Amino acid sequence: MIETILPAIVVGCGVYWTIAVLLLLVSVVATIVQPWVCERYATRKDQPPVSIVLPVKLLEPGFFRAQASALEQDYPQFEAIASAVEPRSPAIEEMRAIFAKYPEVPSRVLQSAAKFAKSPKVDNLFAPFTEAANDVIFMKDADVVLKRDDLAQLLRHLADDVGLVCAIRHAAEPKNFAAHIEAAILNGPHGRMLFLAAALGQGFGVGKIMLFRRSDFLRAGGFAAIAHALGEDNAMAKAVKKIGLRCVFSHRTVRLELGARSFLDIYNRQLRWSVTRRDDETLSFLLEPLCQALPAFAAAFVAAPLAGMTPLAGLSATVALWFSLETLLAFVKGWPAPLLAPVIFLVREAVMLAVWLRAWTTNRVIWAQDTLDVRADNDGAGRFSQNVAKEEG
Repeated sequence: MIETILPAIVVGCGVYWTIAVLLLLVSVVATIVQPWVCERYATRKDQPPVSIVLPVKLLEPGFFRAQASALEQDYPQFEAIASAVEPRSPAIEEMRAIFAKYPEVPSRVLQSAAKFAKSPKVDNLFAPFTEAANDVIFMKDADVVLKRDDLAQLLRHLADDVGLVCAIRHAAEPKNFAAHIEAAILNGPHGRMLFLAAALGQGFGVGKIMLFRRSDFLRAGGFAAIAHALGEDNAMAKAVKKIGLRCVFSHRTVRLELGARSFLDIYNRQLRWSVTRRDDETLSFLLEPLCQALPAFAAAFVAAPLAGMTPLAGLSATVALWFSLETLLAFVKGWPAPLLAPVIFLVREAVMLAVWLRAWTTNRVIWAQDTLDVRADNDGAGRFSQNVAKEEG
């Protein structure tokens, strides 16, 4: 029995290694060419008025710079709306100071008192999405720093058959070791898979920025279509696809400035996203280890004899190939590539595998210091969201 099983395991590891390395190579190439591929489809010429929505919760380092970048857009006509579920907070007071610095931009602060959604972010978005003056809405998270022409460039993708435009985020300005780990996750496997999807013409909801028409959002079900989901971005993408519209990625990435981070915050954030993917995109979640390095390293160690190599030689060659390709990609894209990159690379892989394994066994996640149960029933939320849909209609 053992004589039959062991060769099958070795061959299986060889197949796994081949798929993982091919995925690595293809995704690296896709990450490099994606801007040119996607820009070919950015054909819209007009620039309609836009409502920029800025949901806020916590006042974190870099807040002023990130939020002010939304008001510095080189765009003919837009308003800015900040919203929070709290009536007063340090973040809201900072938003008032930012708005005061840009009196030429029509702006206001709203309290979003809705309490109907599984995601606290959806509750926060209810007031600004409902009260925005313009049909075209651009939502930006508080840690995203925009270039002056980002809004104009993103609008080029909002064609008649497009219901949602998102952008892949790249991590920049990590200030400590933990932040470098998060940058390596976002710019590494997570980023490469999104760039690959974008280069293949696929779009998903990635909520760091979202650009859409409110009329399309309402036609797709409005808040009733996303109230049930912890990942409102993916829920919105699915909703607009159901009415025959596409979700696309922009040719532009958006800059996520990390600053200093803590390991606990990184772990909690990655776990929340992983659990969300487990529930919303199960197949993608199941295949995630294919884009991680540690399982490929283990497969290389076992399958090395198939290539006439010792296990240690197979492992060493795979480590060198994987790390070299990711380092080359970081230099090409201008992403952080610190001297401690080899250590960061290994710690990142350990964190990602630990998060993926933990996501199988928990439904509790932490979001902005609140603990949420992603499987909790909320009949009140469902009834309220139905009433919201009636009001929106």
